[in-house]
Amino acid sequence: MMRFLDARYFSLPFSLRLVIALAVVLVIGFIAYRKRQLNISGVIAAVVMGMAATLMGGFTSLSLYLFFLISAAVIGKLSKRIRGLERIHKKGGRRDAVQVLANGGAALAAMLIHAFDSSPLYLAVFAACLAEACSDTWASEIGVLSKSEPVSILTFTKVPKGLSGGVSLLGTCSAMLSSVLYGIFAFSCYDGIGLSLVMVVIFSSFAGVMIDSVLGATVQAHFYDDKEDIITEHSRDREGNALKLVRGLRFMDNDMVNLTSNIITFVLASALGSLIV
Repeated sequence: MMRFLDARYFSLPFSLRLVIALAVVLVIGFIAYRKRQLNISGVIAAVVMGMAATLMGGFTSLSLYLFFLISAAVIGKLSKRIRGLERIHKKGGRRDAVQVLANGGAALAAMLIHAFDSSPLYLAVFAACLAEACSDTWASEIGVLSKSEPVSILTFTKVPKGLSGGVSLLGTCSAMLSSVLYGIFAFSCYDGIGLSLVMVVIFSSFAGVMIDSVLGATVQAHFYDDKEDIITEHSRDREGNALKLVRGLRFMDNDMVNLTSNIITFVLASALGSLIV
C-alpha cells in the first residue's frame, strides 16, 4: 500500500508534492499539539523534519516517524500511572524542538544522504536511528511499569524507577521488540533491504539503547535535591535554587544523551551496513 502511494506521489510535479507534504505534516503537527505531545517549537521542528522526510522518502518514511510519535504517545499515557517520576525526569510531557531533533535528527541526516546516494544502506540507517529513539522511549516508559525494581546497567544494584542508567527485563524486552518491528518495517517498505540489512537495523538500534543507558549511568548530569531527598535530572529545585551536581557532566542532560546515542547508532549502522552493501 505504502509503495503504491509513494509511486503515485513521486509521479506528481515537485510543487504539488511540496504542497501535499506540507498539508499532511501540518495536520499531524496540529493533532500532536492538541494531544499535548509537542509544544509549539516541537511542532515546528517536527513539521520541518516531516516535510523533508516525505519529500525525499515519501509517505513510507513519514510513517516510520509517525510510528515513533504515536507509540510514544500511547505508552506515555501508561507510564503516567507511576507517580513521582516528574520529580526525577527533566523532560515534560510535551516534546520541544530540542527533544525532537535529538531523537530524529540523525534519521533525517541519513535520509538527506540517501537523496544523493540511491544505495539502500542509508534507508537502513534511517530506520535504525528511528528504531533506537523509539526503542529507548519504549524501554523508559514501559520499563517503569515493571513490578521489580530496575538495576544499574553497570553495577546491577537496585536503582529508583525512572533514574537514567537503570534497566529492567520488561524495559529491555520492550526495546528489543521495537527494534525488531522497525527491522520488519524496513524490510517490507523499502526495496533493496534484505535480511542482512534488517539485522543491521535491529542490532545497531538495540545497541544504541544499551549505550544510552550506559551514558545515563555515567556522564549524564544528576543532581541531589535535599528537600525531596532524591537524585534528579533537574538542575534546580521547585523554588529555583541550584542543586548540587552529584554525577556526570553538567551539560550532559537527557537530550544530549539521546542525541549522542542516536549519532552512535548512525555510525554503527553505517559501518555495519557498508560491510554488506
